[in-house]
Amino acid sequence: MIKLYGTPPTRALRVIWLLNELGLEYQMLPVDILKGETREAGFLALNPAGKVPVLVDGDLVITESSAIQLYLADKYSQAGFIPEAVEDRAKMYRWIFFLATEIEQPLWRITRHTFLYPKRSSCPRTWIWPGRSAWRCWPCSNST
Repeated sequence: MIKLYGTPPTRALRVIWLLNELGLEYQMLPVDILKGETREAGFLALNPAGKVPVLVDGDLVITESSAIQLYLADKYSQAGFIPEAVEDRAKMYRWIFFLATEIEQPLWRITRHTFLYPKRSSCPRTWIWPGRSAWRCWPCSNST
């Protein structure tokens, strides 16, 4: 049975969504990041980077949510999530990597500074896109 290590609301949600869309049975193994479970030896043996999600399918261990999704979509290609033509797959890859590199990072930065960091440690400015006021705030200072 497929095992998924992770906990919502992390990037494990991407994998959970696809596993459910594919109708696959899997075992969800919660990992508490805040308690340091991603730094325990057992977890680091699966992913030396100490990050979730981690998918285990038989002897195969896959990390990184986009890689896991591509693996599952390819393995269960009858579901139609992977285009057949290489040109169409290239377009799909473009959007996957655009999301992971261009859209997700600024949103995650905003989330950290709005909801996760203590007020004294968070950036006092609202970050919309890097390159504007965001860079003046790095490293963050409370002099605003």
